[in-house]
Amino acid sequence: MSAFNPYAPPAADTLDSGRQWGESDDRGGLWRERFLLVMDKTATLPVDRCIVCDAPATGRPLRRKLSWHSPWWYLLVLFNLLVYVIAAMIVRRKVDLRVGLCDTHRSRRRWWIALAWSLVLAAIGLLSFGMTARLADGTMAALMGLAVVGFLTAGIIGIYAVRVVTAKQIDDRYAWIGGVSSQLLDTLPDWPGPKYHG
Repeated sequence: MSAFNPYAPPAADTLDSGRQWGESDDRGGLWRERFLLVMDKTATLPVDRCIVCDAPATGRPLRRKLSWHSPWWYLLVLFNLLVYVIAAMIVRRKVDLRVGLCDTHRSRRRWWIALAWSLVLAAIGLLSFGMTARLADGTMAALMGLAVVGFLTAGIIGIYAVRVVTAKQIDDRYAWIGGVSSQLLDTLPDWPGPKYHG
């Protein structure tokens, strides 16, 4: 009979087979939870397949540094944007990935990047023209409005169209990643740990 040791560390959560999450798994720390990829933050993704459609990947793997924090931190924006930015930088959790892309998704991403930069340059051009030319107040206001729309549209494209994968949740050891091909997810075992609530 073993004596209880109150100073011993807590026992690790384990799978039914006795191994710890992420250890000795066929895919090396990768699982599926519904439409999300769950990965040990030290695991590597298969870069020979496109992360978006599972077609053969071409070119160098794309490096993605994803960060995440609890959505509750967004409430700080209501009080002060600078306080939110500082808090988000402190509490965010990160994961560094390398993902493969096929020719189609690589060229589509480049197209969106080019469009975003074109909108930024057009907005800068409108602002420059508006400041140097002698225009009526209404025309000047219209140019400024178009420039703001250009900047906002470029920002939205940069946030939503250019990104490949997204972090849905990150904790100290695991990351829940969205935007992963369903064909890749189908090859993974089910995630046995705590469920994602998002």
